[in-house]
Amino acid sequence: MALLPSNYSILNVLLIGWRPAAQLHVRHSVPMTKFERICANVPQGTILPGELRQVCDYLDSSGYPISGCMKLRPDDFGGVRAWFGDDDVMASNFAYFGAGPDGSILAFWLLNDRDATFAPVVHLGSEGSNNAVLAADFRSFLRLFGIGYDELGFDNVDEPPEHPESAANFRDWLEQELRITCPETGADIVDDAQSRCPDIQVAIDNWYKNRYGENA
Repeated sequence: MALLPSNYSILNVLLIGWRPAAQLHVRHSVPMTKFERICANVPQGTILPGELRQVCDYLDSSGYPISGCMKLRPDDFGGVRAWFGDDDVMASNFAYFGAGPDGSILAFWLLNDRDATFAPVVHLGSEGSNNAVLAADFRSFLRLFGIGYDELGFDNVDEPPEHPESAANFRDWLEQELRITCPETGADIVDDAQSRCPDIQVAIDNWYKNRYGENA
């Protein structure tokens, strides 16, 4: 008769039958990837660019820094909703995917539908200022992101960043994996986006007046 291992009881045997420990499999939960966490916290039905998944997977394997002090992260704390004063309708126009070191928001502006593939990327300042369209679409944003600005939305994109080396590995990866090359400054990318896309500050001002009144 086989002897029971010391950590087995008669109850174990009655419930599951005795098997050698090597044959028992313990199910462990698999942590969500960064991309999965971002997906779980954007407006329902949002289609995120495939390149965002690739960048998130790169970041999961490489770690920070990726570019300056910027982060890719999920809105698992309701940041966009809070920014718009808990206005769910307005917040549903933005799909959060990143942040600056002060909590400023990087998001897709879902102007026409829930497909963010060609949606402009905007910066929403943590104190309500420096709100701007940064790039006309995500691939253009990656060209800007790879330059290495410390704080996109605040840094002067007419000038090269102070620490371009922070994004050196990321630039190499962008060129190798996505065939994206980054310029020395971001001025042309931002200017092109702002000439082609609606003014985000005007949209915010109109929302504010409608919500709080002309004299607010």
